[in-house]
Amino acid sequence: MFLPFVSYGQINMVGIWETKEIIGLSNVAEYSLKEQKSLAFGHYLALKNDDTFSSYTLEECLSGCSLSTSGTYKIIDDYHISMNVQKVSRSGLTCGMMKVDESQIIKDLGIFYIYKEGGLIRLIPSNGILQDDKDKMLYTQLLDSFDREWKKYNYVWTDTSGNLPEEIVKDCESKNKLIDLSAYKIVFSKTEGYGSIFLLRQNEDFHYVLYDAFKKKVSLAYPK
Repeated sequence: MFLPFVSYGQINMVGIWETKEIIGLSNVAEYSLKEQKSLAFGHYLALKNDDTFSSYTLEECLSGCSLSTSGTYKIIDDYHISMNVQKVSRSGLTCGMMKVDESQIIKDLGIFYIYKEGGLIRLIPSNGILQDDKDKMLYTQLLDSFDREWKKYNYVWTDTSGNLPEEIVKDCESKNKLIDLSAYKIVFSKTEGYGSIFLLRQNEDFHYVLYDAFKKKVSLAYPK
């Protein structure tokens, strides 16, 4: 099972981007950017030539209170950007009533992996190691693919008393007769309404293991 990743090198980040959140204002898993030629009401991120940024909201009226952030950014290489929030600003008629702990907002946000997906750019928290970023995106794609297709797999369920992922997969491994999973490692996981999914990897081979925490049962997912 393999899905290709898409990378985005040599990108010019200077410009105005539509965003879903104000940069640094709340804890989010990642930021989504869409380049804008014209502005309407919404959230925006302006990346300037002098390596500074501002993240703000264009509102139809200022009856409430709108927060914006600004700071500096650095393009580390073709795939990574770092951002540092240095100021929080307010605008609107009720800002005097709003209490904001700026010390929780003004901080170094760290490094983000620059990843293009369709017409969007995703800024995903990164340790700055490109191969780790590529692996993480591949794992995310594989689990997203399984999430869409999980009903198309066969399962042979077995009881498990494990609590940790490694213990649960070990019980699956001991009952599985078709594939030797002993050399596979858990590289990624997530939980959906139908159960917890563990992605197992050995070199370039991948398998899914599905765990039902309510029934305490586990199974390898077999393609039909």
